[in-house]
Amino acid sequence: IPTVCSETCVGRLRYIGLMLYDADRVLEAAATENDHDLYEAQRSVFLDPNDPTVQAEAERAGIPADWIEAAKKSPVYALINRFKVALPLHPEYRTMPMVWYIPPLSPVVDVIKDTGYDAEDVDNLFGAIDTLRIPVEYLANLFTAGDVAHVNTVLKKLAAMRSYMRDVNLGRDPRDEIPAAVGMEGEDMYEMFRLVALARYEERYV
Repeated sequence: IPTVCSETCVGRLRYIGLMLYDADRVLEAAATENDHDLYEAQRSVFLDPNDPTVQAEAERAGIPADWIEAAKKSPVYALINRFKVALPLHPEYRTMPMVWYIPPLSPVVDVIKDTGYDAEDVDNLFGAIDTLRIPVEYLANLFTAGDVAHVNTVLKKLAAMRSYMRDVNLGRDPRDEIPAAVGMEGEDMYEMFRLVALARYEERYV
């Protein structure tokens, strides 16, 4: 059952999902020497709930079957490990936070709109992400211990989704080169869009 704080969150807490993780590896991940490696270290602690081996170990550990099913449907797992667009807050504190965030694309979109260019065009969006140093560095200091590479990757995935889905929604032939530019396929991009933009309550709170 969603908590009252999540239901009324002024920061628009939008997803709750169950995560399976390897408890024996948490301390090792938290002790990762290089701050810039902490994001991937924590992500690697999470287990794939669709892996039959993980499912069998979870059952042996006494985790109920409905919990395992919930983990398979977890929107949080999808955003962190499938689409890789959610990031942890201040990983350098080594608290291994279990509240993750999707960096906003809005600062980039606003700059493009203010200059009179098309804020849905993937080339404009990618170019702005590459050149807007201050907002990207600020987001990196929040989510990736200052490593801008991961933030750039997330913003470009969100930008690609924005541009790709505009073509779909306008009835144009989707351009496969757009998701390919961020290492995704069109079907994955559509699924990410469904979760980020259209998901019903029961898909967001699992």
